[in-house]
Amino acid sequence: MAHHQTRRASFLFTALCASTLAACGGGGSDSTTSSLDASTVYPSGLSVVSPVTMSVGTDTLASLRVSPFAILKETLLASLHGDYKSAARTAGRLLPISDAWAATYVPSYIAAANRINALLNGSATARATTVFNATRFLSSAVDAGCYGPQLLYQGHPDGTPANGTLSSGDLGMWSTTDTSTGHVCAAAQLDARMDSITQRTSMGLMTLASLINVASTAGKSLPAAGSSLTLTSDMNSTFTTMTFTSATVAQSSAGVWTYTVQFTFIDASLLSHNAEIKLTHTPGTSRTSYTGLLTYAVTRGTVNMLNCPAISGGTVDVGTLQYTRSGSTSVTIVQREGNYCGTGTASNLAASVATLKSDGQLDPTATWNGTRGWANNFNRFGAVYDPTTLAGNYALGWQAGSQDGNSRIFNIGLNYNSTTTVRDGEAYFGYGTDITTSDGKIQGFICNWAGPGNSHTLKDFYQRQNISFNDTTGKWGLSLGAASSSNITYAPTNTCINTGSTFLYDRNLNSVLGDDTVTVTTPDLQGKGTSATIPLAITARGMVTPSF
Repeated sequence: MAHHQTRRASFLFTALCASTLAACGGGGSDSTTSSLDASTVYPSGLSVVSPVTMSVGTDTLASLRVSPFAILKETLLASLHGDYKSAARTAGRLLPISDAWAATYVPSYIAAANRINALLNGSATARATTVFNATRFLSSAVDAGCYGPQLLYQGHPDGTPANGTLSSGDLGMWSTTDTSTGHVCAAAQLDARMDSITQRTSMGLMTLASLINVASTAGKSLPAAGSSLTLTSDMNSTFTTMTFTSATVAQSSAGVWTYTVQFTFIDASLLSHNAEIKLTHTPGTSRTSYTGLLTYAVTRGTVNMLNCPAISGGTVDVGTLQYTRSGSTSVTIVQREGNYCGTGTASNLAASVATLKSDGQLDPTATWNGTRGWANNFNRFGAVYDPTTLAGNYALGWQAGSQDGNSRIFNIGLNYNSTTTVRDGEAYFGYGTDITTSDGKIQGFICNWAGPGNSHTLKDFYQRQNISFNDTTGKWGLSLGAASSSNITYAPTNTCINTGSTFLYDRNLNSVLGDDTVTVTTPDLQGKGTSATIPLAITARGMVTPSF
């Protein structure tokens, strides 16, 4: 009987090796593998990337799995003991997952999540490279060229100076398409505004995933409940461009995992920066079920103090990412980030400058009060989506300073047809309440934000673009043609119209006045229609605004 079992195990081992050649010592040049089952202790399949950012490739969202070596070992032991039911179950963990993507382009979200998963399952080696670069923590938000350009004007009807240039960032979606990227403006602006958020959250998640990777490489086991594992020296050996003062993995209680790193790095200008990243992760009942909170902070020094007084000594970017995954196709995230006045305490960086709510998320109402708080840029992002297709609803809001009074809001709903692989959606832009109190919903539009005699009274308008992705060109464009798929045109006046001929402005952005038509008797913007408010009008179009 024992011989029969051994024969079965040998056959199973051979079959498994045939299907996973690299796992049995062949077919690959990277022999690094993980002996730790990270699939139940870290957020697999998670990243924060603009949902319209696409990459060339055929990636599928990899399900985080323990190293094939460990699965083979578990399978063989079960077989040798005659437990063929368990053997079959564990062997099934080596089979490909069903999430498929048949198009030429795939969401960059998937590639970002898979890079993290590769660190966790040992198929990639933790190391400092051009991709894993600490200076990416210092990325700054920018606008696409089609959004809020500087605008030359003459004879403004609302006040003085009658002639001049409107500042950048205040005109919403101005051009239908972004010339530098070739994408329709809504997609280009969402990509541009989210890039710095992506850089920091991705670097944060990758850094903490590297704790598991280096622990496995060193042959160390994950800590038991109530214990912790110190990896400071291991991380310093791995990342020579970062100096870690603390690096730990802890299981604070049964099934609650905490990851913490504190380190310094030098930027291209030879300035030193302190950074702190923390993650509390609680697995659910399956590998695609979990909740958690990521917190990160990095000092910027005295460069670009903006609204922070010199006496504060510098600024610190602080962000939180709350996430919940309730299955293979359902993720909810809330990401918040602000630029805070001060230098902070390196040993407790985020909490020393920012106010965190009882659930650990940033409190956006805690603005600079002369002692602590944010005074510069604050971003809020919320999403409810399918991580395998990126179909879902998204809301992004930002505010340049704590005194602005109104947030700028993007809402976008995306669809994906698994049969035709068509990807499309509808994007909306307008203004919301102050970012400290915003619910992520557009409340109206301001046509003259910073021009002469400007008024910030919200008008019952919003901008809209219906967009679709062209898998041949790799560009997001208008779904039904410009006339019916884009409503973004208005005059930069308090009334949003210009009926006279004396007010000239550079609508086509060629730095020449008077060569294009500037009369706007009726703004080409979306209104309330039969709805009572702008939020209800957008809801009626199918948008379900997520919390942020």
